Amino acid sequence: MKLGMSTTSAFKMALATWASWVENKINTNKTRVFFRTFESSHWSGQTHKRCKVSRQPLSKTKGRERSPFSDIVLNVVKNMSVPVTVLHVTPMGAFRSDAHVGTWSDNPLVPDCSHWCLPGVPDTWNEILFSFLLSPERVSLQ
Repeated sequence: MKLGMSTTSAFKMALATWASWVENKINTNKTRVFFRTFESSHWSGQTHKRCKVSRQPLSKTKGRERSPFSDIVLNVVKNMSVPVTVLHVTPMGAFRSDAHVGTWSDNPLVPDCSHWCLPGVPDTWNEILFSFLLSPERVSLQ
């Protein structure tokens, strides 16, 4: 990593290091590898400092079903020799701006689009993970 490096470049470098470690150190007879993609961003406004939480799930993703960071994860995993199950949650979360904390946090003056209300979306991620752990076959979610 270098000072001034873009976040995207640093993330690619970090994932390349992770992928190398997985390929050299993981015994696939004993270990299954999972990687969860990033949730969709619901920050808005020119400076992305506004968090508009909706009252209901969205009917359209408004382009939020993709994330450059999730795309990087998918590309890295696609080129790995060790099987990695990607829990690709980005498109699912894109519909759920209603599930963020928003202004219901401890400080309503600071909107929160980074965390999720519980129970909710993260529980669904856990159910997907459990279904993979309990399935006898290796199924891809990509």
